[in-house]
Amino acid sequence: MLHAILLYSDDDNPEAIRFIQENFEEIFGRYISFSNCYLNQLTPHTVLKADAFLVRDETLLQEARTFVDDFSKIIVVNRSPMRESLKQISDIPAGTNVLLVNDSYESTLNTIYAFYEVGISHINLIPYDRALLHTGIYDHIEIAVTPSEPHLVPPHIHNVIDIGYRRVSFDTMFKLMQLLDLDISIINRNLQRHIHSVVESNEGFHSNYIYGYLKSEMLSTVVNTSENGMLLVDGSFQPVYANKQALKIFHAINKNQIHITDFIQPEVLAANEPPDAPALIDGEAYSIEKNPIRLMDDVVGYSIIFQDYTKAQSQKQLHAHAGFAAKYTFKDIVSESREMAQVIDTARQIASADDTIVIYGESGTGKELFAQSIHNASRRRKGPFIAINCAALPDTLLESELFGYEPGSFTGASARGRKGLLELAMHGTVFLDEIGEISPKFQASFLRAIQERQIIRVGGKELIDIDVRFITATNRDLRQKVREGAFRSDLYFRLNVLPLSIPPLRRRRADLSALMKCFLRELYLGITREEFARLNRYGWPGNVRELENACTFYRTMHRFPDYIYTDTATRSPSGVPEGRLALLRLIQQNTGPAHGIGRTNLLYQLRGSYPQLSDHKLRLFLDELRKQELITIRPGRCGAQITEKGVAFLQEAENGSL
Repeated sequence: MLHAILLYSDDDNPEAIRFIQENFEEIFGRYISFSNCYLNQLTPHTVLKADAFLVRDETLLQEARTFVDDFSKIIVVNRSPMRESLKQISDIPAGTNVLLVNDSYESTLNTIYAFYEVGISHINLIPYDRALLHTGIYDHIEIAVTPSEPHLVPPHIHNVIDIGYRRVSFDTMFKLMQLLDLDISIINRNLQRHIHSVVESNEGFHSNYIYGYLKSEMLSTVVNTSENGMLLVDGSFQPVYANKQALKIFHAINKNQIHITDFIQPEVLAANEPPDAPALIDGEAYSIEKNPIRLMDDVVGYSIIFQDYTKAQSQKQLHAHAGFAAKYTFKDIVSESREMAQVIDTARQIASADDTIVIYGESGTGKELFAQSIHNASRRRKGPFIAINCAALPDTLLESELFGYEPGSFTGASARGRKGLLELAMHGTVFLDEIGEISPKFQASFLRAIQERQIIRVGGKELIDIDVRFITATNRDLRQKVREGAFRSDLYFRLNVLPLSIPPLRRRRADLSALMKCFLRELYLGITREEFARLNRYGWPGNVRELENACTFYRTMHRFPDYIYTDTATRSPSGVPEGRLALLRLIQQNTGPAHGIGRTNLLYQLRGSYPQLSDHKLRLFLDELRKQELITIRPGRCGAQITEKGVAFLQEAENGSL
């Protein structure tokens, strides 16, 4: 049992001393033994040893510090009037002068402040100073209030309201709990009762404590019912919190007895990737899931989950069998470029959060590869990963696939109904590719799911809570679609919490060699310098997917497809056909706030440089630029106008970074 010493100057008021000790014992009696010590009875060289020292008031601090073994263990005892005294004081007629009498002038003022700050303002509370009694300034006062000090009240006052000894304040109790690390349920429950028994000015602190306590109890209830061990550690891997299962795994009574680095090397704990091998703790194997806890950009600690290794492997196999597993990690991303290194670093940081992600990138850049890697680096890695292509399904089918349906809700529906993918992905990740293609009608349904984290099955009425992380992907400019009215702005801002942009292959040509080595293996050595130069000049509109296809062709035919050689001749160094760049430049030059340039005018201005350009070809070129969201085409005088994406694209092409 812990030991605390209550320090007094002397033992002149034994009843008050006993009352204060009983206050502490009501809260901590099962965990702390309390004893009283009087400074006037100590010899000069006495050294007191205890887990905590409680000093009656601040005036004793200087004297007390010479007798204690550790000054950091000292807490000044503040006291507060009992709440039941409020009614007695409230009954005093308004405007009455009332003398407040206590054992010292400082404690008298503290008592008055406590009453004033809880709303007692209808009477005039006058602090009593015995040094002024002879002046007669108190002679006109007929009522006195005192906390069990009636013998100190001036003799001419006969109407004395004794409000009883002041109780130890809540903040003093709270400091003692924190000092001795006794943040446990029974003491918190005692403190809850204590809060309501005293009058204190800091009601905001009380409210915050109660709110924090209730939240802590709720979270503790959740984590203590888990089959997994849950541990929070600081940056040095010292335990901050451990649930019941974690204590059981480490055979510990409390978190302070857990020494995680005795079982797992610090470098393994600090690594970005989770360890492949199980951790052995007292002969038992556990799978480890570790997530960093960040304060701004700094890692301040980690949450670590320990799961029975056999059970973890069974769950993983079950998800894989159902097709609900992510097989790629950041280690599988082949890259040597600085641009991709920055993207991967950003993606690793995003993985540690649990917010919605939008991955932007052209077709073939590897958006799903990143989505799977983020899932496998997140705290949800043990849960399912479900991917769905929004562009491949019509609205009705997409809704029933994601939300599920009730029996007989539509023609062809199963008689037993069906769970949706959002229910099947509980505690995991849902990857929605081509999110920019969903219709306005489905956007409204999806907004509710992502905003409320609740769904209703097709044909159903019951709200179903979901716990999933959404990762979405698109090759469209969602901001432009919002401006055009094709995509809801409220859904866009719900999705675009953590944006991640993957650069196209033409902007990271340093990756060409690494990717080709991966796709061609030993055949890579057979590529000639001329072939590599042509590959490097090519624009790769299909990005990594197109490069992989070209390498597959090479493994079979021992040469690259013909278009790699023929297209490069008509392309600028950026890899984009020069004619299209000229067209885009001309549209930019003629784009104003309220006008663009019409097709007839474009054809007239381009004919001098491109005499073979027909109206039909121009239509095709304009349609291609519109689909790439580089321009908009509006009827009437507006004609073609360049977009922000088009301006950026043109700048990159002219700088040679495409």
